Amino acid sequence: MMKKWKAAMLGVAALMLMPIHAYAYSNPFQLTDSWRWANNDFYGEGDPYILKFNGTYYLYVSTVDDQTGVKVWSSTNLVDWTYRGLCSTDAITKAAYAPEVVYWNGMFYMYTSPGGGGHYVLTSSSPTGPFIRATSNVGMGIDGNVFIDDDGKWYFYGTGSDQIVARPMPTPTTFGSPILTGLTMAGWTEGSTTFKRNGKYYMTYTGNHVWSTAYRIDYATSSSPTLGFTPAAGQNPVLIDTEGSNVGLGHNGIVKGPDLDSDYIVYHSHAHQGNAVYPGRKMNMDRIVWNGDKLLVLGPTATAQQNPELPDFQDRFNRTSIGTGWTNIGGGTWGIYNQELMWQDTIGNTSTYRQVTTSGTASDYTAEFNMKQIKQGTSANPVFGGVFSYTDESNYGVAVLNRNLNRLETNYVVGGVSQGWQYATLPSGYDYTKWHQIRVEKAGAAFTVYVDGMKKQTRSVNGLGGGKVGYTTTDAHADFGYVATSNKVNGSSAWNAYKPLPGKIEAVHYMNGAQGAAYNDLSAGNLGGAYRSGEVDIRSSAAEGANVVGWNQTGEWLKYRVNVAETGYYDLDVRLATTFTDASYRIWDGTTDLTGVVGVPSSGAWEQWVNSSKKGLYLTAGYHELRFEIVKGEFDLSSLTFSRGDSVTALQDDFNDGNDNGWKRFEGNWSVTDGELASAGGGAFAKTTIGNERWADYTVETDIRLVDTTGDAGVLVRVNNPSNGTVLANNPDYVQGYYAFLKPDGVYLGKMNYGYQALASAPTAIAAGIWQHMKVVTSGTTIRVYVGDMNTPKITYTDNSSNPFTHGKVGLRTMNNATRFDNFKVTP
Repeated sequence: MMKKWKAAMLGVAALMLMPIHAYAYSNPFQLTDSWRWANNDFYGEGDPYILKFNGTYYLYVSTVDDQTGVKVWSSTNLVDWTYRGLCSTDAITKAAYAPEVVYWNGMFYMYTSPGGGGHYVLTSSSPTGPFIRATSNVGMGIDGNVFIDDDGKWYFYGTGSDQIVARPMPTPTTFGSPILTGLTMAGWTEGSTTFKRNGKYYMTYTGNHVWSTAYRIDYATSSSPTLGFTPAAGQNPVLIDTEGSNVGLGHNGIVKGPDLDSDYIVYHSHAHQGNAVYPGRKMNMDRIVWNGDKLLVLGPTATAQQNPELPDFQDRFNRTSIGTGWTNIGGGTWGIYNQELMWQDTIGNTSTYRQVTTSGTASDYTAEFNMKQIKQGTSANPVFGGVFSYTDESNYGVAVLNRNLNRLETNYVVGGVSQGWQYATLPSGYDYTKWHQIRVEKAGAAFTVYVDGMKKQTRSVNGLGGGKVGYTTTDAHADFGYVATSNKVNGSSAWNAYKPLPGKIEAVHYMNGAQGAAYNDLSAGNLGGAYRSGEVDIRSSAAEGANVVGWNQTGEWLKYRVNVAETGYYDLDVRLATTFTDASYRIWDGTTDLTGVVGVPSSGAWEQWVNSSKKGLYLTAGYHELRFEIVKGEFDLSSLTFSRGDSVTALQDDFNDGNDNGWKRFEGNWSVTDGELASAGGGAFAKTTIGNERWADYTVETDIRLVDTTGDAGVLVRVNNPSNGTVLANNPDYVQGYYAFLKPDGVYLGKMNYGYQALASAPTAIAAGIWQHMKVVTSGTTIRVYVGDMNTPKITYTDNSSNPFTHGKVGLRTMNNATRFDNFKVTP
């Protein structure tokens, strides 16, 4: 995207940086009072679900099979958890799987499937119980999840026929007819979570058996809460890890962070402790960031990560008096009750009473208010609610609840002029004497207001910036709970978050700050007008399905915050588009030049994206701010992906020693016979791997003899996350990487990502029983496959997708063919 040269750079302004957190959490979590079997074997925290209510988080997990009750923990920051005991001891909670709790209109509803044998609903007036059985067994599989749409309609999601099934809910305890969502992972599928963002429905869901290392999480989107869900192309699985210390990742929930803006995915992993027949499970949590409608998980992580950010202001009223942090406007009788809430009880007139904070917000912000009415006067419209963007009685916004008319009411006053009241009807039967939440998101001139998570209004109001927040009443006695504000909105918390490396960074997630400190941009304003305000030019890319940084030119730069997991060498893949043939970049860590000047190839068009690699960046563990500099030319930038890289070690195995030591078998019947590695056929599939997952560019050679006239066999390269596809399943595709293989009619190349995608083929007669020599060369994102002729490749394929595999082990694979392999060799 060409950019006009500017005559002069804009002035450099100071950048106010958030301090690096002194504290960090690590996965998996170590909680107190974990579930244990009766014999004291560890069971842990499987299927974790977190509810946020009135500023406090509550964690519920599955109950061990031979115990009764549901445990609950609480936290104010998502990191430090306090055990609160059993929230239910009802007899049906023996082996209570995946308990999820929904708050609505004064009641907490728990949905759980004891032993996986159908669901029960339990209810309580408190998040810590006691929860009492409210229904008999209503069936519907396991792992129930509830979603409440903006119109107040409820939906229940459970399992059925190896897919996720949706059911409309007439009430919180009744369930309509099943609707097949069609979401499946080619086998057992469970643990869904549905939510809505910017008018689009998202569902995360888990596949494969819980005790498999290949337990994993995908996501899909739809324009409907029940139909038309489409898996996110090129992005799934969003969480998987099959090898190492923290495997078997799945059954997630999603929760808003303490800063009111960030999102976190909470899930479990295997916990091998003691002599248990099956591993236990531990809770994990990683950050979700957004680029447009694209969901990205910054993980999985197993090293220290920045704690979730706290709000810029919060008040839990855990004191005996209101104090100096609040200012009374207009009178009324205000006080503190039980060191847990603020109240106002003057009624009988139409005066408006306010309490507002002495501190204010930035121009863009998110605010949360919690409230309930105790009683009201006899005036026509008694109301209570939140005040925001308040500077004085001539400039503010207000969002209040009207019990008489069962609605949300908003108004904005700018320069003493009312912008007019607007209304949104709330669900029938709303009980205003119970706790309700109002959430306000301000981005530019747009104010979006939610009630109990339901999006109810968006208004454009010019001339009103940030300001103080507070509570207000008119002829109503009300209690006011947790209140908080954050100078972040619509996912902007991602910009200053420290992204974990290894990992992927979206180009648009450069640091928040001023020209000359967080970035250097040579144009006035955002030329593309997308995603962020400021000087950096951002456009929406149809090909990428996300926002990208465009119009980059010589001398411009962007800073990114990263959290490096361990000291060592990293390889970088830059995703870009350009028509320039002489463009280049480099990356700095402070004054250290990490890359030198790196030339980038022309992609041929501004919407034709390629991945450009640079090997051997030396990074030290911890927090850093990396500066990406455009040295010459112009190119648009989509993402930066950092991978751990090791030099390739030459490897050779002719199997003449009678074994395959060093190889890891996954399925099938492998054996070493007559100095050859043999894989049995007979309708079976099999794979075996060797090497280092940090290897990038290498050459693999082997001799292959197809014994049968059906099926195929060949070489795996760039192997990641292999798992046994026959453990509690029967799936041949449990691996990520590329598969170069032989069939009787030719040479083929495919991409495996817990599924199979054909990439290229070359017709060639491959006779059964005849040895063939295959060579596969990986270089950057290009794969070359040679058979017979070692000088001219049968297949040359460059993976220009947004998710190429650039590192991984090597391996061998067969599918329905009794195959012999010999003279296997890997060279750098």
